[in-house]
Amino acid sequence: MRISELSAITGASARMLRHYESAGLLSPGRDPNGYRHYAPEDAKTVHDVRCLLASGLSLTEAASMLHIVCGDEQNASAGEREAALVKLDERSRQLDEAIARLIAEKAGIQEIRSNVERNYGRA
Repeated sequence: MRISELSAITGASARMLRHYESAGLLSPGRDPNGYRHYAPEDAKTVHDVRCLLASGLSLTEAASMLHIVCGDEQNASAGEREAALVKLDERSRQLDEAIARLIAEKAGIQEIRSNVERNYGRA
């Protein structure tokens, strides 16, 4: 299938598909006229990559663990699986820190709002 077809099937733009290719996530063949030609299983790869990205992973992180998380885990080495778990734990810790920071910021905003209402009343 051509890039426009893969884009229509997956919802990823042609530009994004070319970006995935440059990151090594897709390896389309080429037609004699130079057009990219994607295999049917590339749609699953794009879906899996988008799922990993939506989970907060970077494209580099998604690329490094795509075959472990979304592929045949039996083909991943114990070291690869452990590295993926360490990376996922680290991202989870980062998210916990970000959530705590946002909760504190929200509390600060609410306190400022209360002070404005208390001192000046409601507009």
